[in-house]
Amino acid sequence: MKNFLDCACGGKYKDEGYLILRVVTGLAFFYHGYAKVFVMGMDAVTGFFTNVGIPFAGLFAYLVSYGELLGGLALMLGFLTHWVAKINILIMLGAIGFVHWGAEGGWFNGYGADGGYEYQLLLLASSIFFMVTGSGKYSLDARCNKDACPVV
Repeated sequence: MKNFLDCACGGKYKDEGYLILRVVTGLAFFYHGYAKVFVMGMDAVTGFFTNVGIPFAGLFAYLVSYGELLGGLALMLGFLTHWVAKINILIMLGAIGFVHWGAEGGWFNGYGADGGYEYQLLLLASSIFFMVTGSGKYSLDARCNKDACPVV
């Protein structure tokens, strides 16, 4: 308990921290992709993308929806994390730029202010983190690198 209160545990539990952040970030992407693909449907996503001015809305509706769904799953597993993070960065930049930028509450989303980009900014920062640091010890990437996995 003393180590926890003294903050001396940071290095010791670094890989567990990577795992928690990676799984939670992956869940967020997966959930949003799942909602687009299986709840809203691709026609509704295409219509929304058209309404907010995204060019090639039909193409990007599929790329973003399945990118979030499959990328979220891959991120949770720590598989191809560097590349998934790059895709997530592009998706979040698009979400901020086309949907949330200039919202009523500015960057903040809450207390009656709709559409801010604080959540997307957090997912963007988390994706940048995984792009530059990797997926951590508890991941398929680490296992494949150690075992010379032919896919990675």
